[in-house]
Amino acid sequence: MKLLTHERQWQGGETVIALGTFDGVHEGHARLMRKANELAALHDLTSVVYTFSSHPMATFAPDRVPPQLETRSEKVSAIAQLGVDAAVLRPFDRAYASLSPEEFVKSFVDTLHPKHVVIGFNYSFGCKGAGKAQDMIALGQKYGFETHVVDEVQMDGQPVSSTRIRAEIAKGDMEAAARLLGRPYALCGTVEHGKKLGRRLDFPTANLSWDAGKALPPKGVYAALAYVREDWYMAAVNIGEQPTAPGGKLTVEANLIGYEGDEFYGCHMRLLLYKHLRGEKKFENLEELRAAVMNNREETKAYFKTLEAQL
Repeated sequence: MKLLTHERQWQGGETVIALGTFDGVHEGHARLMRKANELAALHDLTSVVYTFSSHPMATFAPDRVPPQLETRSEKVSAIAQLGVDAAVLRPFDRAYASLSPEEFVKSFVDTLHPKHVVIGFNYSFGCKGAGKAQDMIALGQKYGFETHVVDEVQMDGQPVSSTRIRAEIAKGDMEAAARLLGRPYALCGTVEHGKKLGRRLDFPTANLSWDAGKALPPKGVYAALAYVREDWYMAAVNIGEQPTAPGGKLTVEANLIGYEGDEFYGCHMRLLLYKHLRGEKKFENLEELRAAVMNNREETKAYFKTLEAQL
């Protein structure tokens, strides 16, 4: 997938554009992108996702930006996995936000040369979101592209939305979040030095330095898969403040099952959180904690064994 940081960088031909903020590329967003791909294949055009490099709220009220479901790199990866030919992740600044709906449309018409534009049923655009779906249809007729409006996507009788996914993550229902996202929820970052408590328990753990803006599920233990050094491992992940050995910040620690290599401080790690196994618990001593860690490992292995049997 070709990645651009501004629509003016496009030097290709005519396109099909999927428009949206795409705040966490979920199943509703995926339907828009698949529609763009279908139209591009049908008309021998190039499919392009046109979105922003950051949440629009960050420009006007940074303290009101909701917890993010994806970092920028994760967003790019999720879009690429849907088979889109190109993506424009444009900076969202005050000048851009002040464009009228028609000026906004002209900005991509003059550069991306769309023949088809795909939007969601509730899409809004231009200054203060003044433009709606019907306005895009009318502007498309004026500027030579056809607008396709994708209906609301529902699961379990409710709309799929980033807000709903955040709510599921906040409850610790990682399985529900995965269904809505179309993939397990991920935390990514660099492995950093921690308290090294795991070594004392004979179960070394990887302490993840994650993006502070990301949505974080409740404290507790999670069955996860960890990707590090180009390989996958089952992992029992603890999110919490180590109540048995207090004195530190909130941590995300992954106890990798079956890893016997060297330490990987400074390495990038990706954690896919599949299931919340239990809440955070304080133990009387390190022996109780060690027994709990052993149990977490066994529960994690049992979970993935059951999951594999269901495939």
